Amino acid sequence: MKKLVVVAILISFTFPLSATFADRSENKIVELIDGVDENTLYYYDKTIQDFGPHPTGSEECNEVAEFIFNEFSNYGLKTEYQEWEYRGLRGKNIVATLYGKDNYTIIFSAHYDSVAVSPGADDDGSGISCLLMAAKIMASYSFQHTIKFVAFSGEEQGKYGSECFARNAYENGEIIVADLQLDGVGHAESKEGGSKIRLSSNEASTWISDMAEEIAEKYEDKIGLDIVRHRNFPGSDHQSFIEYGYEANFFLEYEFNPHYHSPQDTIENVNFSYLAKVCKLAIATLASIADKDIDIMVRFVEPERGAIYFGGRKIMKISSHHTIVFGRIHAEANIIGKEEVRRVEFYFDGELRGVVEEEPYSFMYGKPAFFKHSIKIVAVGEEEADMNEIDVMVFNIIPKYWLK
Repeated sequence: MKKLVVVAILISFTFPLSATFADRSENKIVELIDGVDENTLYYYDKTIQDFGPHPTGSEECNEVAEFIFNEFSNYGLKTEYQEWEYRGLRGKNIVATLYGKDNYTIIFSAHYDSVAVSPGADDDGSGISCLLMAAKIMASYSFQHTIKFVAFSGEEQGKYGSECFARNAYENGEIIVADLQLDGVGHAESKEGGSKIRLSSNEASTWISDMAEEIAEKYEDKIGLDIVRHRNFPGSDHQSFIEYGYEANFFLEYEFNPHYHSPQDTIENVNFSYLAKVCKLAIATLASIADKDIDIMVRFVEPERGAIYFGGRKIMKISSHHTIVFGRIHAEANIIGKEEVRRVEFYFDGELRGVVEEEPYSFMYGKPAFFKHSIKIVAVGEEEADMNEIDVMVFNIIPKYWLK
């Protein structure tokens, strides 16, 4: 009889407690959405615009960087510069960190440089305004995973700043769950344009769009945006993360901005009601991912990005994300997360080539191949699955089955 009483007591406490946690999580999302303020977004964007055109390397760009750095610091976040140099051009990223409870990291990013003729109110003052708004609101909350708010320079010259950041993270083994990139998110002229947002991602990153869509539907009355999905468009800094094997999503306004890269990209041509909607959606999506359980995540151990292989061995590193293989391709997967792994599938140009059910999760691609090909790994758990993909420049003339 005493056992039954104890069980009854435990049940009576457990279920309300679970409901309380769920309520707290939902309340946090609502509070974050409600914290977005159009006037503050206007202040950020106008301040950035008023520096004038600010291409990477200019004094004006340094002044914009200082403004962003000071704002991040004022919110109590650990803020630092990450300096980079590429092809004779120098710049710096600004990184503000909101530490979580574990070593998983979510990136929320935009670029602060403009082209030489434009004050960049939409491209990408709009994205930076959302970045600062998110940092200001979220700094007083706690999350399971660490969030890094990152403002890149060098985007207009070729995504140089984000390339440096992503490469550095990859080489240091940083576990980045996702990057959410906002680039040109403040232009809307029609009723339709003001009610839609484009989300661009590669195959491995579609789950980010799924989460954003769930947020948009659940909080439709507070956000008011429909999501239009696109295949990956590599024209912004999210691409640097994809190239280093991370998962990333690109938020972009629905209507094309006719003032893009022109002197007319000014505050007068930014729709702040629309920008606030995008900001609400992005912040709510970011917060949801930052508290998301990591059930299963798969990454390539071999081949490495930015390396040349010969005869199955890495012979040198190169200063890019490209992978070059002479001979057969040895692939090995690293699985992260709490789910038990049922199997790991290995694909070559979309064709299933092998299945491994126990560690080490490795496979040798022996098919003769030349030039650019795609290899993919899919880790299947009890309930979830995850994939990772890498493009490889391969030169292999000896098929596997010829060898003992």
